[in-house]
Amino acid sequence: MEANVDLEEQRATIEAFFMSQSTFESELFGVSGPSEMYEVMVGLAKSVIDRPTAQNTVNFKTLETYAKFRIEGCVLALKELINEQIDYLLSEEAGFDPIVMQELRADKEKQTFILQQSKRYFLEYHKLFKEAIADTYFERIVMATDMKLVDKVAQEVIDGIGNLAPVFMQPNGASIVRRADQIWMRLRQAKIAKEKDIKVAKENVDRLSAKAKGLEKNIQAIEQAKKITMEQVTGMAMDELREIVINEDGSRTELKRVFQFIPAGDVSLYLADQMDRGRRGGRNEIQKGDYKRAQTFYENCNINNTPKELKNKLDMFTAELPKVQVNLDAALKKHKEIEARGLHAYDDALAKIRAAFLENIAKSRL
Repeated sequence: MEANVDLEEQRATIEAFFMSQSTFESELFGVSGPSEMYEVMVGLAKSVIDRPTAQNTVNFKTLETYAKFRIEGCVLALKELINEQIDYLLSEEAGFDPIVMQELRADKEKQTFILQQSKRYFLEYHKLFKEAIADTYFERIVMATDMKLVDKVAQEVIDGIGNLAPVFMQPNGASIVRRADQIWMRLRQAKIAKEKDIKVAKENVDRLSAKAKGLEKNIQAIEQAKKITMEQVTGMAMDELREIVINEDGSRTELKRVFQFIPAGDVSLYLADQMDRGRRGGRNEIQKGDYKRAQTFYENCNINNTPKELKNKLDMFTAELPKVQVNLDAALKKHKEIEARGLHAYDDALAKIRAAFLENIAKSRL
């Protein structure tokens, strides 16, 4: 929405904004159709439930008693969020005069339009909002450190209170669950199972990520190793050349990665010869052993890093990297999906309990 300097033009811009539902949604949410609007609402539902108005009416993590539950809290919280977005779009920073904002807030017709849109969004996407509400109920229960600490609010939902009927009722009138601590036990078991899945998925991500980084570094190391000159290595002390190979604290890991790809020829022969000299002049068996390890390392460079072999290694690393990246992307996606997966996905009975909640919560309201 672009602001004009002229006040009347700014008013005309706002009138156009409220002219139709499609214009309203396009300007407010940046969407061009139902599918995009659905994606917006998927993310919006949880943020709406976390707003102060919703926390006092529908968010079970903060609800003082089930008797205060009012499903219309979703609509009011959504209206608040929409008004804030409109405030942002029509702000002084966006180039609008504060007068037009004051006029909009006082315009009953436009405020009614916003409320009607909020109610329409809730009715159209009520499943998303009820899922977000359900999540807060089960989160309240699972936050208890012991089954005996599950509070009365969770039980009120099961028993019903005032004019609010029990939520966990089956079509035949029987209750699917009678005690909140039963839900707690299933949630705790499901949480353990989910945490295990997350750990395995994370380990897979870490493994593939390390492999991808290793391949990238190997490709870079081969190119760097090709540029190492005799002048560079002759300028390095004998013990420094040894430490590149035998150092165990990780401080020379990347340098060692480069040196393992030093091409066969004068440089690798020189390095092996220097380590042989160090071995023969070693002060004790430990030092001689370290030089021997370094000597073998550089001798292997001369044997294994012929031009043909280095090209083969480079080709292999280059070909493998995109395959690993594909697997890594898939692993990241799976890890994200598992983290987003509700605990009800880990227990069939818990899934039925949640389904009853979604079916019955505020069934006769709105």
